[in-house]
Amino acid sequence: MSGAPAEPTVRIIAIGDELLEGRTADTNSRRIQQALGAHAVQVSLIQVVPDREEAIVQALDRTGTGDLVFVTGGLGSTPDDLTRDVVARWAGVELVEDPAVKQLLEERWKKRGIRTSPGSGRQSQVPRGMTPLANPVGSAPGLVGRLCGRTLVLLPGVPQELQGLLPATVQWLDDQGDLPRPRRTLLWRTAQASELALVRACSDINLKYSRLEWSWWLTDWGVDVRLAAPGDQAGAEDLAAAGLEIEKALGRMIYSREMETLPQVVQRLMLGRKTTLSVAESCTAGMIGAAMTHQPGSSGFFRGGILAYADEVKTGQLGVPRDLLSDKGAVSQETVLYMAAGCRQRIGTDYAVAVSGISGPDGGTVDKPVGTTWIGIATPEAVFARKYRFPSDRERNRLLTVAAAVDSLRRVLELGDGDPPWQPTDSWCRPS
Repeated sequence: MSGAPAEPTVRIIAIGDELLEGRTADTNSRRIQQALGAHAVQVSLIQVVPDREEAIVQALDRTGTGDLVFVTGGLGSTPDDLTRDVVARWAGVELVEDPAVKQLLEERWKKRGIRTSPGSGRQSQVPRGMTPLANPVGSAPGLVGRLCGRTLVLLPGVPQELQGLLPATVQWLDDQGDLPRPRRTLLWRTAQASELALVRACSDINLKYSRLEWSWWLTDWGVDVRLAAPGDQAGAEDLAAAGLEIEKALGRMIYSREMETLPQVVQRLMLGRKTTLSVAESCTAGMIGAAMTHQPGSSGFFRGGILAYADEVKTGQLGVPRDLLSDKGAVSQETVLYMAAGCRQRIGTDYAVAVSGISGPDGGTVDKPVGTTWIGIATPEAVFARKYRFPSDRERNRLLTVAAAVDSLRRVLELGDGDPPWQPTDSWCRPS
């Protein structure tokens, strides 16, 4: 066991020209932060550097003795994959071939019918003093070990591969004593409320339980709230008491208390009820259907959808009256109610979700500015609709529409088919 500090200084170095040129977003740093969440460990520094040796060395030099350093990217087999070589030279150790890694890679290539290429052999090389971790998704192993007084973790840049390696990585760090003991934490994943609205809703609780560590962060689906307690008994009691008050304050905005996504929650609910879903999408043009079918097993509840982007499709495929479109417009309560009901009837499902909005950057008016969006839900008992006004650019407005639509369906499944799922504290909504 090492003499690691109770809360180590954690630094992340993300390597890749594509990250700096805007071709790819750095989502790996967030994945690492989430993996450390159970230990309530915060990252002190994230550096994004190009695929150049001097830049990687400078980033490593910015770390200090005793740090826990994650390095992502540059572990592939192409000439610009420099991480192993640079780390070895920086630490003053040789790069050696690991027979076990080589054998594993050769077996994997053989099963795939791929002939081993000369460059691929680099993936079996390991800086002396580091230990390889088998990659359950791809070929490049993760590498962990202590060099130059730091604990180094080298992970592939491909998000799916990094995600697959994180459980084994955290377990190794835990076994080595490089992480503090997991702290008592509570998590609430919320949707349909802004971060500021949640902070305000919890402000009195925050003041009352100031010993607790509060964290708020944006996600693809809304805002997460986490509480961490000190290690003493009083901290545990405060955490339990504060948790009860937060449950009451946030109410139906909470979609999960575990690290599951909103579509995963809806899939679990629909499969449990043995119900089916269809979607009618205008402004999102298939994004809701894609979100609902991302997880394996979605064929058990999802039946299909109608991409009613043009008005002719709304009338021809969903039964929206032409005179209604002329009078009220495509982005209206009346239109989205028809869309939801028509989709449910024509595809033959228990539930249907419909959306129609002005995502931008053009198309807004004084009465219906950019971001105005209507979401409709058809259930076996009723059809509901709600107006939203999203304040961002086209891409973000569409993502918020997906999150609001999926969460509105989640609420119906949890609260019942006969009542509208919205409430006044949903800060994304606007009165209809």
